[in-house]
Amino acid sequence: MSDKLKRDRVTKELALAITPIAAAYLFIAFYEAGTSSFYGIPYSLIDINMTDVFVSNRLTLIVATLAFLWIALYYNVLPSANSPIFKGLITLILILSLWLGFTFGKQDARKRIQYLVTNTEPEYVALKFYGDHIILAPLIRNTKHFQKHFRFLNIGQNEDIIYKLENVGPLSVSY
Repeated sequence: MSDKLKRDRVTKELALAITPIAAAYLFIAFYEAGTSSFYGIPYSLIDINMTDVFVSNRLTLIVATLAFLWIALYYNVLPSANSPIFKGLITLILILSLWLGFTFGKQDARKRIQYLVTNTEPEYVALKFYGDHIILAPLIRNTKHFQKHFRFLNIGQNEDIIYKLENVGPLSVSY
């Protein structure tokens, strides 16, 4: 086997291994961005780790599997990793991961019904968990709105606060 053929095979095998992981990571990052966009949470607060990529939700698994299957399909058909079709396919997969992630994230946040609600007065709703932090917003229960005045708490910071899972959504932003 020539050096060029070996190099192409290694490049294609590397693309086959890395593309699904990259697609899943981009999907999760933009899923979180879509969710944060709906809630009005600054993107700089998004915290993603590799565990999120592998266990976060069914859509991530679907995106990674599709990426793997698309690359595997063309792996045996295309003669070279330098093929424009091969490069275009990888680019398409990554762009779709970005778009689908953002769209599904925003849509899931918009349709979400169950939230953790505090036992405080005023009531706060837990919008997101990042690492060991909770992002809370004031809840206006009778209109199903939340205010964009966020509180950031460490989990377990205040043991007097009790959280109860309630069907208070879908919520909208109150300006």
